[in-house]
Amino acid sequence: MKSRNVILSGALLLSGLSLACHQPSSAVSSPSPTPAVAATIAPIATPNPENDPKRISVADAKAAVAKGEAVVIDVRGPDAYKIAHIKGAIEHSIGRLEGMDYKGLPKNKLIIAYCSCPAEQTSLRAVTLLEQGGFKNAKALVGGNAAWEAAGGEMIKAPPASNP
Repeated sequence: MKSRNVILSGALLLSGLSLACHQPSSAVSSPSPTPAVAATIAPIATPNPENDPKRISVADAKAAVAKGEAVVIDVRGPDAYKIAHIKGAIEHSIGRLEGMDYKGLPKNKLIIAYCSCPAEQTSLRAVTLLEQGGFKNAKALVGGNAAWEAAGGEMIKAPPASNP
């Protein structure tokens, strides 16, 4: 019985972690406090992700790429890259970085990592791995590929599959 509870607890934890990259934190609901309690709770200031030194805005990323000062890497994986990616991005999955594979990545330029997570979870992990690999200048793209596309950034997309 004890081992069954441990297995169930582990399964619940893993399912929660797998949703972390796919569900914005605002989608997680919590019970609303009563009006009396709500009046005593001070609002929590949400930090602007663009003020984080490990993140870069789409506007700043586009400017750095245009000047030739940066390269963009897609850390989502080869299948996602084939479906759609930022024009000029290098496919370099998080798995490769976790395996300490940095082949083809320049150490003399800013490396901008992106994913499709709403809070840059995977691309921030990539930044950490790059720093551990000796890369001094790596940042996560705020908002990922969706923010890039929404800001008019060019995307390369696979043609739609045709039905036989």
